[in-house]
Amino acid sequence: MPSTILTSNATLTTINGEPAILLDYMPESWQRIANGNWMTEPRLYAAIAQVFLAKNQAGHILFLERPDTAHLKEAYCDGNGKLAWEAVSHYGEMFLPESYPDLPQMRSQIQANDVQQADRFALINIVSDLFDALGYDVPATFYWTFLHPLQRSDLFEVRSFRFSEQDLAVARQFDAILHGGYVSMLRRFIDSVSSRYGYFIEHGCGCENHLAKLKPCDSSFIYTIPDHAYRKTLRAFFWSVMEEYLLFEQRSATRLIYADQVEL
Repeated sequence: MPSTILTSNATLTTINGEPAILLDYMPESWQRIANGNWMTEPRLYAAIAQVFLAKNQAGHILFLERPDTAHLKEAYCDGNGKLAWEAVSHYGEMFLPESYPDLPQMRSQIQANDVQQADRFALINIVSDLFDALGYDVPATFYWTFLHPLQRSDLFEVRSFRFSEQDLAVARQFDAILHGGYVSMLRRFIDSVSSRYGYFIEHGCGCENHLAKLKPCDSSFIYTIPDHAYRKTLRAFFWSVMEEYLLFEQRSATRLIYADQVEL
């Protein structure tokens, strides 16, 4: 399989009238996905990744309607092309079935004397319910993001993904899921599932990732993504998380946002 992060005429095709990288020039994981059967729309998801990579590598996003930016195109394509390749490579791996969490094993690892045992079981149950509904149509990082607080001694600890030394290795992939998860119908569904257990999963503007207990569960609600919108909602989520994964590397950050006290 040819390996490339640069677009050439030989690697481009069109899908539904849009530029796309030929499947043979995509990461091998996407070729496996396109021919797999564990997802609802494997070939369409592969096509979305192909179009995403082509548009970012070839500059189809900014430059078609902005002739005054033509002198920036080469630098843009080099930078965004590399980041887009990283994005489609990451999600290609995260849609493979072996990347998803083993929830029964995680349950068995919670000991009777664990601190916050009931909360930890509830968090796994939330993710289990989400998997029962969404399965492999969202990437494995969707589930790992919400399970991440289990790695902490205090389930409710607040950390900045940008500056927490413990979370630097996962910051980019988890932040993309949390930002991309604000596709409105999907966000509402996530909150409805977690509300059954007395929680909602919150992502602050300061890029904090923690399980936040609002109050004892006396007002849970039920929301289901409408059948006619289900596939489009998850496709929109996939596109959003690829964009967020790409953009994470371009966003600047400052500790001033997270400081409790600032001396000026």
